[in-house]
Amino acid sequence: MQRNWTTRTTLLLVGLILVVLNLIGLNVFFRIDLTDDRVYSLSEASIETVRSLDDPVTVRVFFTADLPAPYSSYRRFLRDKLDEYRAYGGNKFQYEFLDPGSDESLQQEAARYNIPPVQVQVIENDNLQIKNAYMGLVVEYAGKRETIPVIEDLSTLEYDLTSAIRKLTRDRLPVAGILTGHGEPGRTAIETFWRALERNYEVRTVSVKDSTLDPRPDVLFIIAPADTFSEAHLKAIDRYLMEGGRVAVLLNRVNANLQFGFASEQKTGLEDLLAHYGAVVRPDLVMDRQSSVVTLQRTVGFFRVAQMVEYPFFPIATRFNPEHPMVSRLREVFFYYVSSIDTSAALPEGVERIPLVYSTPQSATQQGFFTVQPAMLPDPENFQDGPYVLAVALHGTFPSAYDSTRVGQPARLVVVGDGDLVNEQRYGGQLPPGNLAFVLNIADWLGQDEALLAIRTKSIAPRALEPVSEGLRPFIKYANILGPVVLVVLFGLIRWRIRRQRQIVLTT
Repeated sequence: MQRNWTTRTTLLLVGLILVVLNLIGLNVFFRIDLTDDRVYSLSEASIETVRSLDDPVTVRVFFTADLPAPYSSYRRFLRDKLDEYRAYGGNKFQYEFLDPGSDESLQQEAARYNIPPVQVQVIENDNLQIKNAYMGLVVEYAGKRETIPVIEDLSTLEYDLTSAIRKLTRDRLPVAGILTGHGEPGRTAIETFWRALERNYEVRTVSVKDSTLDPRPDVLFIIAPADTFSEAHLKAIDRYLMEGGRVAVLLNRVNANLQFGFASEQKTGLEDLLAHYGAVVRPDLVMDRQSSVVTLQRTVGFFRVAQMVEYPFFPIATRFNPEHPMVSRLREVFFYYVSSIDTSAALPEGVERIPLVYSTPQSATQQGFFTVQPAMLPDPENFQDGPYVLAVALHGTFPSAYDSTRVGQPARLVVVGDGDLVNEQRYGGQLPPGNLAFVLNIADWLGQDEALLAIRTKSIAPRALEPVSEGLRPFIKYANILGPVVLVVLFGLIRWRIRRQRQIVLTT
């Protein structure tokens, strides 16, 4: 009787605990995310965005059901992410899934939202077939809408959604200006960067008229100028910075050409202005053992053979300032003939200079006479002079280069020793993701929209195992196979032994 009463009490307590946990779960939302970048949890920027909504946001998802892997996981990941937005947004955030399938009216609706069908491979009736599928969504707010036509990269999903909501809810978009008139590359060369920048900014070309920037942007990008700046144009940039401007300068200090195998120092007049602010870009080229490859054509007998060789003038940076939000979460950035930045140069009073990106310690530089032909490069084993600083951020009250009596307003400046950082033509027509994330982070830091920095650099990557020796591998293999079985058996023996001892005590 006592035993039955104890069992009933235990069941009652367990049931009561479950009820309490369910009540807590209805009112308190939380999750445990053990991934490095917390890719399965919303960032503070996303949470604040949906919590501060004035009017309801509706997300209409056009997604074909019953798709094979990996597209089925896309749908599940998207639903989980939208559930989390709704948990923080409450009634101000709603979503619905629609399956166009064979529904012609839904297909027409998706077309009106510029959501196209995409072709995916499916196996039906033991045959590989091509099927049209929908994997897009539209975000609607106060009569306006933003469309994500195709969900392709889950690691950028939160950034895309939050950017769309912020774009719809803002009274006006900040203006990001691209300076022109000094031999800068056209839009075709930076199309990927331009289109990505348009998610959160109104992107406009900027020129100098009557010693002022026209139009005056919130953030100004100066990308790979090749021609000399007139004094009036330099004064316009100086005036903009004195007025609290935000400037990013991607500067080619050396004009290098891989095809013809030559390089020479390049001067535009901008480097002297930057030096006045404390950002000295040296007229050198950084060589790094950690680099990209180029294709060389070699003659072997009667044949021409293509050979891939590492080219140290195309460094791959993986060393970033862990304390700065602009770069702390980046993994790698590719450079194309990059110059180093002198962080020992004189710094104006009231200005702080922060190194952002470094080469590896196994790096060196060329200066004065350049040898850039792949077949004539020095032995990379001798590169031991690094690391070199490749990009810096400066902020504070900058002194005017033309009016010593003028006191400027707090401003921000980013300088990178590579003007081709966003020139996708230098990277075979496809801009590396790390480069794009870096320059977009530059824009947000300059525009003081730092909340987006942590979202953009999230990534979903497989957890790689640490390499082990050949002798240790069999031990790990069989430990994983037999270990769980052995633990279960040991647990059973220990439990049996305890019960046996208890029975002996009771009988005595």
